[in-house]
Amino acid sequence: MEHTSFASSVLDAPIERVWAYFDDFNGLPAFNPGILESRLEEGSARTVGAVRYLTLPDGFVREKLLKFEPADFELEYSILDSSMPVRDYIAGVRLTPVTDSGKTFVQWWADYTTEGVDLRQFAPVITEQVFAAGLRTLGERLRNG
Repeated sequence: MEHTSFASSVLDAPIERVWAYFDDFNGLPAFNPGILESRLEEGSARTVGAVRYLTLPDGFVREKLLKFEPADFELEYSILDSSMPVRDYIAGVRLTPVTDSGKTFVQWWADYTTEGVDLRQFAPVITEQVFAAGLRTLGERLRNG
């Protein structure tokens, strides 16, 4: 399936170590340079239904955790409200072990529509500045620490 925005990476760490970064729904600022701050408004960081408020350099996003499956290394979330021009936004992360190397294949995707901007021009912004940038920084954190 082709997603509106999609990034993937093979990270040089075992799946449990990579999942530790995604396991905390409130922990995105630890590895995503585009997120200045995260605070939980509802629920706990590992509970479906949790709502987080993310402060961005030029706005905000409120997101709700829709699916949290630690045993499968998967989660999904939606945007409830945002300063970004997106609507009907559903995103997910899936980790898969790379069995011959002990590394982890990470997929981060989102499907959405836009309002007031061309989707074809906006989608690469989410792909590159949110997903790919987060995965690059996560790879650096895993290498350095």
